[in-house]
Amino acid sequence: MRKLVALTGLAALFACALGGCGSGDSGSSSDASPAAEDAQTLTVIAGSELHDLEPYLDQIHEKTGVRLVLTYSGTLAGIDRIRGGEAFDAAWFANARYLLLQDDKHRVKAQERIMLSPVILGVKESKAKAFGWTGPGVTWKAIAAKAGSGDFRFAMTNPASSNSGFSAVIAVASALAGTADALRASDVDAGKLRAFFRGQTLTAGSSGWLADAYVREQDNLDGMINYEASLLALNRSGKLKEPLTLVYPKEGVVTADYPLLLLDESKRDAYEKVVAYLTSEDFQRTIVEQTFRRPVNPSVKAAGIPTAFVNEVAFPSTASAVDGILLRYLNDNRVPAHSFYVIDTSGSMEGDRIDGVREALDTLAGSDDSLTGKFARFDDREKITLISFSSQVTKPVDLEMHGPDDAATLTAVRNYAAALNADGSTAIYCALESALDDAARERVTDGGRYDSIVLMTDGENNRCDSEDDFAQKYRMLPARDRIKIFPILFGEGDPGELQRLADLTGGRLFDAKTESLASVFKEIRGYQ
Repeated sequence: MRKLVALTGLAALFACALGGCGSGDSGSSSDASPAAEDAQTLTVIAGSELHDLEPYLDQIHEKTGVRLVLTYSGTLAGIDRIRGGEAFDAAWFANARYLLLQDDKHRVKAQERIMLSPVILGVKESKAKAFGWTGPGVTWKAIAAKAGSGDFRFAMTNPASSNSGFSAVIAVASALAGTADALRASDVDAGKLRAFFRGQTLTAGSSGWLADAYVREQDNLDGMINYEASLLALNRSGKLKEPLTLVYPKEGVVTADYPLLLLDESKRDAYEKVVAYLTSEDFQRTIVEQTFRRPVNPSVKAAGIPTAFVNEVAFPSTASAVDGILLRYLNDNRVPAHSFYVIDTSGSMEGDRIDGVREALDTLAGSDDSLTGKFARFDDREKITLISFSSQVTKPVDLEMHGPDDAATLTAVRNYAAALNADGSTAIYCALESALDDAARERVTDGGRYDSIVLMTDGENNRCDSEDDFAQKYRMLPARDRIKIFPILFGEGDPGELQRLADLTGGRLFDAKTESLASVFKEIRGYQ
C-alpha cells in the first residue's frame, strides 16, 4: 500500500529552539529559501523492505542536511510509476536490475550499492538435521527433490510481486536448468520447477508479510525462502518454536544489493551526500547491527552475520527474458490457484463504486497493459469463482482458465462485471460462507490448489449471519477448509470488523480508500 513518510529531524529542531543553533548548522532550515530546501530534499520511491530504515531518516538528515521523503511501492509497481512519468528524485529497491533492463529512456543517472542480503533458504533445525542440510554443499536439486515428494513445505513470496520470490525463481531455475550463463526463458525446465514449487504452501506479496505469516503458520511449514536478514531477524525475535538453519545452496543465489538510484540530475549534490553517509563506516555498522544486512564498505565487519560463501547466479540479460521467466512461473510452474471474489452489490455501491469493481475485474481480465497489469491478470490453470451479494447471495459462477489468454473465460469475467447492479442490503457473512462451501466442494474433486478469498464491501453487515456467527462457524471448519480471506476496506466499511476478519483467517486487510480498486486488486494478486 502507498505510504508517505517524511521524517524531519524534530529532535534537532527542538534542541535548536531551546539552546540556539549556529548559522552554519545544516540540521536547521528556518532561514533557508524554499528553493534551497527543495535542493536538499530527495523524494524517493522505495521498496517496502526499507520500512526498517525509517528510524534512521532523522539521523541521515542530521548528518547530511538532506531530507529523505519515502513513498513505498512494490518493485514492479514502482517501475510502472517511474516509466509513467511520476516525478521522483531517486529510487531505492532491493534489486534494480529489472528496472535497469527497462530503462530505455535512461532515467537512471547514477547508482550506488548500499547494503547486501542474499535470498536463501531457512529450514527448521530438526528438518535440516534429518535431511543432512546442516553444512555446506546443499543443492537446489536436493531441495527440489524433497519439495516435490511432499517432505518439505515452504513459504515464498510471489515472484511477480516481490524481489525475494523473483530472486529465488532465478536461482532455482538456473540450478535445475544446469546453466551457469544468464538464464533465458527457454532454459527453464518446467517439469522440475513444477515439482519444486509443489512444496510451496504459503505465498505473499511482500517479504515482511511472509515472515509474519510464517510465524503464525510455523506448525504447518518446514521452512521459508527469504532474505538472509529476514531469517536472522526471525531467529533472534523469540517468536519461533524452532530456529531456522540457514541454507546457502551451492549452485548459487541472487543477492539484493539495495542500490540507491539517482533519477533527477539536478539533485546529484544531495544524492552524493546521502550516498557518502549511507556507505560510511558509521552507518554501515548501524545497518549490520540493526537490520542484519551485510555491509558494502569493506572496512566494516559483518558481526553476527554468517560467513558462509555465497555463490552468485548470473542475472537474465534482457527484460524479455525476465518477463518470460515470470510468466512461465505464473502459468506453468507454480501450484495453480483458485481465486474467489466476493463482491458487494448493495444499494450503496451505486455509481462510481460499482464502476470501480467493473474496472478492477476488467484489469484482471487483461485490460491493463502495464507491467503490474501484465503479471496480475488471471493465469493459465487458475480457477475463478465470482459471488455477488446484497440482501441475498447469488449462486457462485465458477470459471477456469485454459491457457494464459483464454478468450472465452476472460470474456465471461468481463460480462459478469458489466452485468453487476447495485441494490439491497449487505449480507457479508452469508456470502463468505457460500464461498467457503463452494471451495470445500471443489477440493473434493480438484484438491491441491492455492485457495484465497477476496472480499470487497463498502458497508457494514446488516443481513443474514453476524460477525460472531461467522467466526464460530469458521473455527469449526476442518483445517484444510480454513481459507485466507483478504478484505478490502472501501467506502463506509468498518475497518475494525474487516481487520478482525483478516486476523481470524490469516489474511490481510487492504485499503482502497486512497487507491483505485483496480490497483488494490492487482496488489492482492501477490497473495493468491
